[in-house]
Amino acid sequence: MASVEIYGINQLMARLAQMQEALESSTADALREVAAQMRDDAKAFCPVDTGSLRSSIRVQAFAKPKTHFYNVGISAGGYVTNPKTKKKVNYASHVEFGTSRQRPQPFMRPAYEGNKHNILRIIKEGLRK
Repeated sequence: MASVEIYGINQLMARLAQMQEALESSTADALREVAAQMRDDAKAFCPVDTGSLRSSIRVQAFAKPKTHFYNVGISAGGYVTNPKTKKKVNYASHVEFGTSRQRPQPFMRPAYEGNKHNILRIIKEGLRK
């Protein structure tokens, strides 16, 4: 029976681990870059009365440890208080999609549509680096 011996396997495994870390880091950076652009565009498209909804638009990112899962999203509402109503901004979806009393005034969807072609381009650029 023939046997095969591989020299440098430890170095190869270490290099592959470095590559994986670099890929994950560059992908996360690219996702944050696109999300920041989408956030800025959503703020530009957002209708303004008091400015509370616009100031609540933010990028949220988190990683799940040991899973190689990284999530980036853009959120609106929740933590900002509207000075007129003295309540938390919880009406982002009503503005985006409309209600029976109010026409839709989309701001998130146009931000996504305007940037969706950038997502893959920026990730590819990040991976090339």
